[in-house]
Amino acid sequence: MISHPYRLRRRSLLTGASAAAVLAAAAACGDDDGPAGTADDPIEISFEWWGDETRAGLTNDVIALFESKNEGIKVKANFADFPTYWEGLSGRMASRDLPDVFQMDYSRLRQFGGSGMLLPLEGVVKTDDFREGFLETAKLDGTLVAVPAAGNTLGLLYRADWFEANGVPTPVAGYSWDDYKSAISTLTPALGEGKWGGGDWAGQYHFMELWLRQQGGSFYTEDGKALNFTQEQLVEFWGTSADLYADGLVPPVETTIEWTEDGLVQDVLGSEIGWDNFMPGFAPTVAENGGTLALAAPPSLDPANLGLYLKPSMQLVISAATEQPEAAAKFIDFFLGDPEAIAILGTNRGIPATNTGLENVELDEYAQAVLDYEASVSQYLTTPPPAPPAATGAIEVKFGEIYQQVQYAEMTGAEAADLFFTEAETLLASEQ
Repeated sequence: MISHPYRLRRRSLLTGASAAAVLAAAAACGDDDGPAGTADDPIEISFEWWGDETRAGLTNDVIALFESKNEGIKVKANFADFPTYWEGLSGRMASRDLPDVFQMDYSRLRQFGGSGMLLPLEGVVKTDDFREGFLETAKLDGTLVAVPAAGNTLGLLYRADWFEANGVPTPVAGYSWDDYKSAISTLTPALGEGKWGGGDWAGQYHFMELWLRQQGGSFYTEDGKALNFTQEQLVEFWGTSADLYADGLVPPVETTIEWTEDGLVQDVLGSEIGWDNFMPGFAPTVAENGGTLALAAPPSLDPANLGLYLKPSMQLVISAATEQPEAAAKFIDFFLGDPEAIAILGTNRGIPATNTGLENVELDEYAQAVLDYEASVSQYLTTPPPAPPAATGAIEVKFGEIYQQVQYAEMTGAEAADLFFTEAETLLASEQ
């Protein structure tokens, strides 16, 4: 669980142009002056992120490097797994008890930034080295409130050795959802009991967004105030895997809810749609299991439109209530721009979002595979959707929970869709 070892003393918020002006002036002091604090009497900033022990080890190594190069600043570090992290931060919003610097997910950017809890960053942190298009996903209503740490896009992670051994064609950009279902239908019987050719994709809202984008649609309206699809479309999407599920060709919910690790890592799944930056984390374990993990484009409804966009895998933000804005900005600039720090972090958070990051990161074969994949689908990458509404985190949870009722046969698709729309509309209305 996330602990709360520090409490902000100042409750007033720096917002809007005034915050940017104050911090731009502070940043203009330059590295020679630096923030207040000495080795004997350092200032302290807090930094929190989600991730596992491996990410924590790498991050703490970078924090130690930062402190060695900035003796007047100490960093209080804390992390948790993804669900616990957001449960903790969401609970602390009311008291504005947020870390000075923390990791942000794109789907929750508006939840925090739209309520004035994030410091405007234009002129505060360095922004001249980000890869093309990345900073647009860090803005709310034209104001920069985050910076991307790394990027990713959706793809199909699959066991190339299992596909080849069982005569399943290698997925090529433009293959259909029916083609993918055929691959799963071939693989699952061939793999034997306790293994499946693929997972059930229908319970993840990001995958419905992908499916909608392939039709020229979107999950939310442009202003983020409403869903941008019909109940009939939701029933249709939830039905895309229904025959596989009914025939036992994808793992049942009774099995997946017990999993503490991904099915690919457990050597029980032959493929799954997922973010491409999962590749460097999953592939070494798959290799230890004697397998070969590969990346391909996801299935599509339209060979000319894969529905893909380059998304920040995670972002870094500064609390509007921080008492140490200059030190917080200095830490972010170091985290994303110091060559030694980049080398330590590698691709754990995804492919670096800066050009300096790409130049200094040490790419193993799996990270290189992600870069090669993104290059292979670059022609299909389109404009990212606007930052989703503040209620997205809760809507994402509801989407999965309600779909489980379909899996358990406790609701029909139509009944579940009706319930989801009721819940989603209530959540969206509460944020207006």
